[in-house]
Amino acid sequence: MQVAKWVKNERHQKLIERWWIGIVIAWDVLKTFAVDKTFSKYGVNAYIYFAIVISIAIPYAITTAKMFFAIIINHWRKASIYGGIALVLHFVPDIYILATAKSVPKTIYDSFIFIIAVFTYFGVREVYRKVKEHRKK
Repeated sequence: MQVAKWVKNERHQKLIERWWIGIVIAWDVLKTFAVDKTFSKYGVNAYIYFAIVISIAIPYAITTAKMFFAIIINHWRKASIYGGIALVLHFVPDIYILATAKSVPKTIYDSFIFIIAVFTYFGVREVYRKVKEHRKK
């Protein structure tokens, strides 16, 4: 079975979106615990962070799923639009941490920036590889 053919089915897309929403929410809960343990003593309110990540979880999950579907079926304009929206939504919680954290030790701050950079690199690289792979088809 070809993935592109399977993904073109609207029912399958909805199924993938629902699963992806659940995965994104679960990941956000885990991130909130990590943020609470790491940054709460430096002024970051874990409840506000959780409210931010949960409020954007569904739009983020849907836009990343739609970006994936657009890449698979070679709709590059839609993929770019959804990718741009996902990129903005992805960084909102990190911006909150950077804006509210006070007197964070340099090692923790540098580690946080490093983690953001690594996840961004691998995310962008994977999207680039998928686009390149599907443009060949």
